[in-house]
Amino acid sequence: MERGDQAPVTEAILVVATFLTAALSAVAGMGGGVTLLAVMAALLPPAVVVPVHGVVQLTSNTTRTLLLMRRVRWSIFGYYVLPAMIGVAAGARWYVGSELPWFRPAVGVFILAYLATLVRQPRLGTLPMWTFAPLGLVVGSFASLIGATGPLIAPFFLRNDLEGEEVVGTKAAVQIATHVTKIPAFFLLGFDYAAQVPVLVPLMIAAVAGTYAGRRLLANLSQRTFRTVFVVVLLGISINLIFG
Repeated sequence: MERGDQAPVTEAILVVATFLTAALSAVAGMGGGVTLLAVMAALLPPAVVVPVHGVVQLTSNTTRTLLLMRRVRWSIFGYYVLPAMIGVAAGARWYVGSELPWFRPAVGVFILAYLATLVRQPRLGTLPMWTFAPLGLVVGSFASLIGATGPLIAPFFLRNDLEGEEVVGTKAAVQIATHVTKIPAFFLLGFDYAAQVPVLVPLMIAAVAGTYAGRRLLANLSQRTFRTVFVVVLLGISINLIFG
């Protein structure tokens, strides 16, 4: 990002947005990444947005995973991680520094359809664990193209056998796979991460601080309240993806 007269104001906005969105993700398990992506898209050059966003989200997701390490469902992680990394490596080849215009509304429609089907067919809440393998491959393929894929995988975590902290911790763990793979992929494509260090360091600190703040709120939520918050946030994201 080029520095100029507006740089301090821009960076301050990004730091505050990173803190708040990291806290949101720590409470609801999602929402922060896609919100931060929208803020970055409005303030940063297009070619910088997804690579920088990936580093910040890697920091946020890693912090959530470490705080909830004992609550991570590692069987889901095991199925998801390798296909997701393969998908990221493949998808990075088509990165052009901009989002796919049709993908946001398509994800929004998918989320609404999945939630509606889940109500009618509760068996979706007990899908076999192996379904996270093809999910990882598909989501990983789009991760380098559109940045925030959290809402795309979120409905699959509305499982009957997952509690609130397990959802947040496991979802953060699987997303590490996509973000950690994007960094070397973009580096090999010529992205200059060293030039972004002055911007990235305060954002990474804000991500850690926001995650700690949100984690304290999550610990006080009942399972019923968490699921309500999760669904409400997911509905809000889907509507924004369709009409935003």
